[in-house]
Amino acid sequence: MTISYGFDLLTADSTDITTAWGKRTSPLSVSPSFLTSLDHITIDRLLEERALRPPNISFALNGRQLPDREVIIAGAPSSNPDAGLLDRAKARSLVTHGATVMVYQAHQLIDPLSATAARISAALRASCGTTVFHTPARNPGLGWHRDGQHVVAVQIAGSKEWRVEKNAPSHWWTSGALVTDGPDTDIAHVTLGRGEALYMPPGVAHTARATNESSTHVSFIIQEPQTKDLTLAMFERASQGVKARLEEGPVTERRTRAAMVARELASAVHELDIDELLEMVEKDAMEAGQPPLD
Repeated sequence: MTISYGFDLLTADSTDITTAWGKRTSPLSVSPSFLTSLDHITIDRLLEERALRPPNISFALNGRQLPDREVIIAGAPSSNPDAGLLDRAKARSLVTHGATVMVYQAHQLIDPLSATAARISAALRASCGTTVFHTPARNPGLGWHRDGQHVVAVQIAGSKEWRVEKNAPSHWWTSGALVTDGPDTDIAHVTLGRGEALYMPPGVAHTARATNESSTHVSFIIQEPQTKDLTLAMFERASQGVKARLEEGPVTERRTRAAMVARELASAVHELDIDELLEMVEKDAMEAGQPPLD
């Protein structure tokens, strides 16, 4: 049986995110019921969230991210209890003048997003966060940049024109803004309308601009367990079985004792249950992407 919608595919057994989303530079539909559950996400409602403040909300104007100090209420907390909170008048003025709004970890504020993020996290055994982007008509979002995570952008209102690198970079790259105006590689042009989604793997450069109507989309940001986390788990587990000691004995024999520690540690790493360790690291990654308990 063929399943039509990308988020349904992510719950299938033995499915990874690449095969789930098919051809990367073509939009994929999301289910109508999922789209309906996100209808209440509007810029007006987001800006009314009292708990929302930098760094969980930021703004970009003409493709450049603005400093937090430009959107917060000034003053010292001792004399002004609202100091450091989002200045909603400044925020609305920025939107009026074409600024893009970015609300990070939005699933901690919006229940339907929380449920979907948890479902994706469980299907992929990875951390899943969310960011809501609102861009006024005919204005750019962020400039050219690369993300270090998998990103699935779902258009929930209006439409947005994307320019996306066709292939993931084969050379060394870092996440963040590009120092040039776009990569020197082939670019795909993709327009997302309401109910359509686009998948971008780590490292793929991209930028976007709203069309003749304002745009709101949700990016589901999927972080796989990292090598450093597995490495730390391996050595922490292996070191528990090492009996050789470096810190006791003649100073002149420390190198010999260190070699004994290294041999025992190497043997202990070789005997580890890798499946068990990977499951533990995956569980930690999944929990990192979930909202805190009340």
